[in-house]
Amino acid sequence: MRRRAFLAAACAAPFAARAASESFARGVLWRVTHKGAASHVFGTIHDADARLARLPAAVDEAFAPAKSLMLEFVPDPYSAGRFLDAALYEDGRTLEQEIGAEDFDRVAQMLAPAGLPRELVNRLKPWGALVNLRSPRAPDAATLDDQLVSRARARRLPLFQIEAVEEQIFTFDECPMATQVALLRHSVRHRDELLELEERTLQAYLARDLAGIARLRAEFAARHPEIAAHQAVMEKRVVADRSVVMAYRMQRELRRGGAFVALGALHLYGRKGVLALLEQDGYRAARVY
Repeated sequence: MRRRAFLAAACAAPFAARAASESFARGVLWRVTHKGAASHVFGTIHDADARLARLPAAVDEAFAPAKSLMLEFVPDPYSAGRFLDAALYEDGRTLEQEIGAEDFDRVAQMLAPAGLPRELVNRLKPWGALVNLRSPRAPDAATLDDQLVSRARARRLPLFQIEAVEEQIFTFDECPMATQVALLRHSVRHRDELLELEERTLQAYLARDLAGIARLRAEFAARHPEIAAHQAVMEKRVVADRSVVMAYRMQRELRRGGAFVALGALHLYGRKGVLALLEQDGYRAARVY
């Protein structure tokens, strides 16, 4: 089971005031400088859509002279297995018990195309099911992150990750059960609307419109106030809290210069995004693409 990006849609949050974040409203590639050292920060989207099959030319050009690559997370067989283990109940509880038979049937049907048998789905914790609820990914499909890792390894570049697998597990596993259940139930009951949001989010990303992505999320949240409190909880854990950690840890490579840092585009946007946080620490960010 791979970690999915569907939470970005399922955890829509209020739209930050545009005036407070106008500098980072558009653009997915930024040149970040500090005391003469220059690096690049690239906002990706964790999707394997055919429209993302090739890195944009501007990203290619910026990556060519890079001395290192840093990602949110670099998957390996151990991490993939550890993440799966953490997403499963080991104490006899079942997903059906948590969300009810009707919603469980919906989840099992939705995850069947991804190759997850009903018995395995029933062992998933609610967050484990939630992060897998999206369009099935082709076995040979590559995300932007995958493409960058492949190129870095071909060039034998130093490869770093911002988060360890245990930290990613903690983000979801320590989320209140009531929030996990509410968001999962809402996701399966509004599946078509969320898939449409996923598509529109991808279109906004291809237009390099970070403010547009935030606006789509805010509009979705406004249509479903019944889960606003749960959305806010997950939003803080998945986006805001992790952005603070990312902005701090990437500075190790940024200070050296020549680093290429890739992380989810959602972490770039807004006054609490990594670019704004880096500027607070004396860095300067200039949009490249």
